[in-house]
Amino acid sequence: MLLAAFSQQSEALLLGVNVGGLGTLIASMASVISYKLFAEAYPAQVRHYLLMFLYYNVIGLFLLVPAVYFLMLY
Repeated sequence: MLLAAFSQQSEALLLGVNVGGLGTLIASMASVISYKLFAEAYPAQVRHYLLMFLYYNVIGLFLLVPAVYFLMLY
């Protein structure tokens, strides 16, 4: 919302914001909350959680970036 006033390409901005947060735990508040709840419930499995989180986010990134690229072409 803060950048919308500075851009003429609102669709590109929206797509970039949605894809740009993949791969990082701090990209969304929901990710931070889920990590905190998991860490409190299963402290011995925090490393496994982070590895699985990273794994699935990287897969999502590799699937979404080409899709967004081709959407931006048309």
